[in-house]
Amino acid sequence: MWLALFMNAALIVLAGSQLARNAERISRGLGLSSAWAGALLLPLATSLPELVTCGRAAMIDAPDLAGGNIYGSILFNLVFIALIDLAQGRGPLTAKRKKILILTGMLSVSAIALSILGIWLALPVGLGWVGYDTLAIVLLYLVGSSLIVGTDKRVSVQLLPEEHGRATPASDRRRELYQGLLIFSAAGAVIVFAGINLTDAADRIALATDLNQTLIGSLFIAISTSLPELVTILSAVRLGYVEMAIGNVFGANFFNILLFFFTDLFYRDGPLLSSLAGANVFVGIMAICLSLVAVISLVYPFRRQCLRMGLPSLVILGGYLLAFAFLFFAN
Repeated sequence: MWLALFMNAALIVLAGSQLARNAERISRGLGLSSAWAGALLLPLATSLPELVTCGRAAMIDAPDLAGGNIYGSILFNLVFIALIDLAQGRGPLTAKRKKILILTGMLSVSAIALSILGIWLALPVGLGWVGYDTLAIVLLYLVGSSLIVGTDKRVSVQLLPEEHGRATPASDRRRELYQGLLIFSAAGAVIVFAGINLTDAADRIALATDLNQTLIGSLFIAISTSLPELVTILSAVRLGYVEMAIGNVFGANFFNILLFFFTDLFYRDGPLLSSLAGANVFVGIMAICLSLVAVISLVYPFRRQCLRMGLPSLVILGGYLLAFAFLFFAN
């Protein structure tokens, strides 16, 4: 079981690196900015493992595996803020498109809060078997995405004179776009295969070890399915695309909450959020708190550092460890 878990996690890492790399090529082919690509395009690629594993968890009647995976992935993604801080070296996190990143971060906080409200209210009815709460999440994501696009266009116009020299010929962009789409699709198929096997292995581990599904989902599955984000973010920072890296963290978290809707489509025992255990609420609240810390670090950059990281990064790391200590001892 453990071997299957690690083997499929390795497949996700390999395929995820290709997804991320070619998502960047697609964004260049479409003439998108790095902040926009990080917030909306890259999450479509790097969150594919979470989509597959959550859908599979719903089909095998393991809703807390899905809930733990979504909230746990959000927490684990926020740890990447500390990694970005560490990898970029000395100085606070800064970005030219700060408005887009802050907007995306606050939209992810709003989406997490909406999902927690759905768990608390536990509405027994919906549209068919799909809950009204997850439909509200879809509406928030659509409205939020349009706000991100509009903000990016306004900021791009302001930065146009500075970035004009980086324009790529149309023929090169088309070639990059087609090549990126081809490899993207192949890597996506590998992610689907590995994601299904990963969820089944984690469910067997939960049964064999008596660990609850929220803990298994929040720890083992969440970390495994977040590996593509890790590969993407470290590559972006190494290339100097800090905006894309930060945007991918917030954008992936915003998209991850949308996965509650897709999971709800596969879960036929009633509205999904009303079926989740209370432990998910704690992880979700912790995700909101740490997301706000990350947003504040962009609004008010902290110059003081410890262990080559700013205070917000250390708070995020501490909060992540606290969340899983709680889940482990409350098991």
